[in-house]
Amino acid sequence: MKRIIILTIALTCGIMAFAQNSKSGLPGLKGMNFGVGIPIECYDIKAAGFNLHIGGDFTYPISDKFAMGFYISGGGGFLGTFKPYNEYDKYSAVIKLSAGLLMEFGDINNKPFILGIGPGTGLGYVDMDLVLPIEFRFGRQFSNNWYIMGELVYGISLAKETRCIEPAIRVGYNFGHKAKKRK
Repeated sequence: MKRIIILTIALTCGIMAFAQNSKSGLPGLKGMNFGVGIPIECYDIKAAGFNLHIGGDFTYPISDKFAMGFYISGGGGFLGTFKPYNEYDKYSAVIKLSAGLLMEFGDINNKPFILGIGPGTGLGYVDMDLVLPIEFRFGRQFSNNWYIMGELVYGISLAKETRCIEPAIRVGYNFGHKAKKRK
């Protein structure tokens, strides 16, 4: 129920921001990102691995200094166990789908800061256990079209058997940037 309420609020804010964007003429973030992460399972099996991610980022300006929107992300990879129970338990799959709120702060026209929060709005699969990912993203646009984000994910296990964290880095390209008009 909490996830439905959070997604409803995010959708409502995104629609309101999109409606205001049509009048403002300010650029929004309409980007695609790719990333790599290192999932670490530290409770049950003591394992680490490698993940690849792909996602979409969308923000709509509300003012010259603030834009709000959402992100959608998916990815997958593997975990390798440090001390396997047997020869068949060396590797396990990691899959994650998530969504969350995305905000831009600072001068929207000139390299804004990016902040994203995903409060358990997604699904993950780690070592045959279903997890809810809690995500925190932070980054900055470093050119007219390119941006970089760091990400930290904590997976909450529904069966209380797995605790995993995943630091990741993402690089994205903004397709929605409008060049400033010279007078």
